Amino acid sequence: MNDEKLTAYLKNILEKGRMAEAIDLSKEMGAQLSEEEINSYIFQYLDQGWLSKAVEGSKAAGVELPDDMLFGWIDKYLEEGQIYSAINAIKFLGVPLPKDSLIEAGRKCLLEGELIKGLDAFKAAGEEVPVKELLSCGNKCFEEGKLYPGLEAYEKVNKTPTDELLTLCGDRCFEEGWTNRGLESYERSNMSPTKEKLLACASRCFMDKNQDEGRRAIVEANKARE
Repeated sequence: MNDEKLTAYLKNILEKGRMAEAIDLSKEMGAQLSEEEINSYIFQYLDQGWLSKAVEGSKAAGVELPDDMLFGWIDKYLEEGQIYSAINAIKFLGVPLPKDSLIEAGRKCLLEGELIKGLDAFKAAGEEVPVKELLSCGNKCFEEGKLYPGLEAYEKVNKTPTDELLTLCGDRCFEEGWTNRGLESYERSNMSPTKEKLLACASRCFMDKNQDEGRRAIVEANKARE
């Protein structure tokens, strides 16, 4: 393997978070990583939510990461809704779960229509998800054309979404070129989309090179009333 390929391989394993391996390899190559490169990749790992890789890499490089800084990153993950990064980091460091912060992060995820993240945050905190937050999450999902998470949110509180919500979801799906999901949303409301909406959906599908759903939208448009 020539120097150019070795350098590319070194960069590749660094970008995957394997700093200890990269450090050993660079020594074998006779070109140790610079302090600037090491710090840059450690920051990159932290920024990507890879706190464990950052800590392991820093130890291999002989760089100390203060606890306060690491806890600050956990707070950042929670604030930005990076629930899994936060939970994994907390488990890796072996520190108590910040229950209140997890609940708040979970609530924020639900309000933004991120059902699974929100549920996992509440689960990690050992708390039940309030009905109000689940319904708000379901409504947000329908607004964004996310039919199945919306249905799941409503199912968890034993409620059925209104026809208006379902057609709203269908319309958003058609706008995005999601023919099948849009049609299912309308079917669940026992209503039918207009020909105009279906043709607009087909246009979006073909623009996005989604030929199958585009063709289905055309077929359904031919059956629809104006």
